[in-house]
Amino acid sequence: MTFFSANSSVQAACTNVHRPLGGIEGLREVHDDVGRLSVSAFPVAMIKDMSMTRAAVPACYILADHATAYIGETGNVGRRLSDHYRDQSKAFAKEVYVVSGYEGGWLDTTAALYLQYRFTKIAERAGLVDIMKGVNPQVLELPSHRRASLDIFVEHGERLLFDAGCRVLRSNFASQRRRVEVDTVGLDDAGPMQIGVVATPPIGSELELAYGDLWARGFPTPEGFVVMAGSEVRSTVNPSAPQIVETRRDELVDAEALMAIPGVQDRERLCVAVRFPSAAIAAKVVTGAHVDSSKWQLPRYPRPILIAA
Repeated sequence: MTFFSANSSVQAACTNVHRPLGGIEGLREVHDDVGRLSVSAFPVAMIKDMSMTRAAVPACYILADHATAYIGETGNVGRRLSDHYRDQSKAFAKEVYVVSGYEGGWLDTTAALYLQYRFTKIAERAGLVDIMKGVNPQVLELPSHRRASLDIFVEHGERLLFDAGCRVLRSNFASQRRRVEVDTVGLDDAGPMQIGVVATPPIGSELELAYGDLWARGFPTPEGFVVMAGSEVRSTVNPSAPQIVETRRDELVDAEALMAIPGVQDRERLCVAVRFPSAAIAAKVVTGAHVDSSKWQLPRYPRPILIAA
């Protein structure tokens, strides 16, 4: 007996959830009877226990908590997740969702790239969480028949992710959506920004931005927070970012404070130091995302790494 009956003559797909290790909160493997994909969902802490042999397959994956998500792709998901587990900038993640081919087949690296691109676009439009990016997902030039097949993968993958508990692409909870700017931007953030300041970080005060592969350094001052010249700035702005981020970006462009990075399309470089009213607004402007001051952290490598000859 079911609570809802369907009059459609087409039998809907039935999602199967398998817990190979037992328990409720551990590994879940989700698959349905009409698709060629499988979603594995598990806590981030389980990455260190993964078998690299079993996990050496192409996949699209999502690292997430309730506020932030990172959507990636790889030809070897076991090795890539191990890299992320050691990466301080991914410490926000609490759950992992891996979309791979059912029983190890069907999904290749091209499909993984396509899923990453489409899932990123869907997540940005949904605005349920902030999307952390390193390099922008690739837009693949594919023949129409190949794209049509991969669009079916997107549809199936989106359904399986929801059934696995992922709320990055879809959610029934309106309260999960990001609040509007009036709730997220304080008076300090809206203060004046100074472009081209001359300032040197006191010894031990320099911080780095933990956000994907973005490189940025800064330090606090009594007047605000200085982002140092040479720091990178993401070219795109997430839909969930407050409007003041666009305003600050326009000011930097008008002052010619940003320069192109040869061979790089998704970020620019600050050619002067900029003092922001707070560390929080500095992080938002540099990343183009709804992040906070906690993203400024002590450098992982505060001194040069010396390699013996």
